[in-house]
Amino acid sequence: MKAIFEEILGRASFMKVKDYGPLKSWKAEVIRLLQAVALSINATVEVADEEWKEEINSEIEHGILRAASSSEIDELFSDLSATLAKVVSLQIGFVPRGHRSVKRVALTPRNWKLNPVRSVQYVQNEQQRTTQKRLQKAKAFQHAET
Repeated sequence: MKAIFEEILGRASFMKVKDYGPLKSWKAEVIRLLQAVALSINATVEVADEEWKEEINSEIEHGILRAASSSEIDELFSDLSATLAKVVSLQIGFVPRGHRSVKRVALTPRNWKLNPVRSVQYVQNEQQRTTQKRLQKAKAFQHAET
């Protein structure tokens, strides 16, 4: 988790939690991470219905409130995991609420195709393709040096 803070939020976030930082610091960085996720979604998703926008922002806000009220580190990580799992499901299409009534949901595409409410499409323009190729080359060069 510390490495994710550093990679996504910067070195200062890592330094606050390194070497068993206090719960207060962990809570602040988890909240900052969720705020960054919300900002990223709102700045990046170009086409979405209003209900989806409200639902995803509501889930993230709920996660922030849960993180702020966490009294133990395991509770904090549990709340973060639950929030991110819901955000991922919403990013794919929707949260499959009907699974709650089933003893165990089989991991088959039929049960996990999350597009009955909305579909997701990832598109890439020429500039984005060029950027992707440049980043892949830089990553390959970085791995070759190590």
